[in-house]
Amino acid sequence: MARFRQLFEEEDERKRDIEQALAKWKAAERYFESVQDTDLMDFAIYEMEAARRKYVLLLRRYSQDAAAPD
Repeated sequence: MARFRQLFEEEDERKRDIEQALAKWKAAERYFESVQDTDLMDFAIYEMEAARRKYVLLLRRYSQDAAAPD
């Protein structure tokens, strides 16, 4: 029983991580859209791309783990 609880908690944690990564990506996009200073534009692009890549990575890992046989 404890093993199942642990599996569900790990699943919930992964989903929270994915949701947080998506929220960070959206926030980075909003920041990029609002930047007026050209010096900050490079930073905004970097942050947006890093957030996008993290989100895609977490999704890929989640789908691979879900598809893997137990």
